[in-house]
Amino acid sequence: MRKGIVVMVLMGLLGASGVLAQSCLANVKANGLKVGTSPDYPPFESLDKNNKIIGFDVDLLNLIGAELGVKVNFIGQSFDGLIPALLSKKIDLIAAGLTITEERKKSVDFSRPYISGPNVIITRKETTGISKLEDLAGKKVAVQIGSAQEKIASGVKGAEVKSYNLYTDAALALNTRQADALIVHRFVGRAFLKQYPDLKVVAELNQVDTGLALRKECSDLRRAIDAAIEKLEKNGKMDELAAKWFK
Repeated sequence: MRKGIVVMVLMGLLGASGVLAQSCLANVKANGLKVGTSPDYPPFESLDKNNKIIGFDVDLLNLIGAELGVKVNFIGQSFDGLIPALLSKKIDLIAAGLTITEERKKSVDFSRPYISGPNVIITRKETTGISKLEDLAGKKVAVQIGSAQEKIASGVKGAEVKSYNLYTDAALALNTRQADALIVHRFVGRAFLKQYPDLKVVAELNQVDTGLALRKECSDLRRAIDAAIEKLEKNGKMDELAAKWFK
């Protein structure tokens, strides 16, 4: 009986090739941390003039990588493809200003939250009559495909949801009158207001937590990342990053 149990445990640790499976943390230690992101969400992540991915999440993951003693490689792609890429093991982790939701928890695991803040509604300064979520009925609302904000907009009866591959395209659509409003995280909204001075925040919505997404079987890697985030919070480096990017 005991022999059978041992065999079952060993089989669970073996991959399809019969080679002893490596833990997620051990794999990252050996091969580096592959981080998927969608660089259209400033100040969390965006592209600089040289098409290099920069932002709060980039700096944060580099600090986490230093704590773990691993090299961090960033892979930019469309936002709606990030979770499929994670589940198919093309990346080890998602860092994309990702809102922690119960729906997403069904397919992925999350690190401890590292940022909290509200979503906001943004309109053009000339627009009147929008001060709460229900006022978006009959309006064109710009959001990003697959985002938590898309789900919020879809819940407004009578709203016409216009979903874009990039959040930068959604903000441009609002500025060029292709949409009447934009729902986005407050920190990202501030970045768009700097870019488009004719826009304004008209309402704050639900408070949300932002975290890093990992595969559910990678609990060892999640624990290591949680410990690194906690250390960065205690030693003040998280506050330094917030001051740098969110001001």
